Amino acid sequence: MNANSFQFEIDFTARRPPNVQEAIAAGMKAADEHADGRWKHWFDSCVLAAALKKAEITSDDVLTEIEALPNPPNTHNLAAIGPAMKRAAAMGILEYTDRVKRSERPDKHGNRQNVWKSKVYQP
Repeated sequence: MNANSFQFEIDFTARRPPNVQEAIAAGMKAADEHADGRWKHWFDSCVLAAALKKAEITSDDVLTEIEALPNPPNTHNLAAIGPAMKRAAAMGILEYTDRVKRSERPDKHGNRQNVWKSKVYQP
């Protein structure tokens, strides 16, 4: 057996298998259902605020908005951010770009986050 027999290709352009997509959707649904209701309302408003200010946003931008507010509510699991961004897309505020960016926030350790196009940006 030679070293070339271990060569293979990985296709990163394909969608995840259906069972993986279902597990992700279930996790997002659970995170959204268990998020603090007050936090969800405030976070949704901060998504709109960030989208009005920038042509493209990430969850970092929305977290900056909510942290700038006096005494913002909190939620136990920030996995609820994903459903909030999808909710904004469903309301016509954001559009998915199929691009990702590493978080610039030290507490996020460079995690990947979606880049969203604002449909309400006002320069």
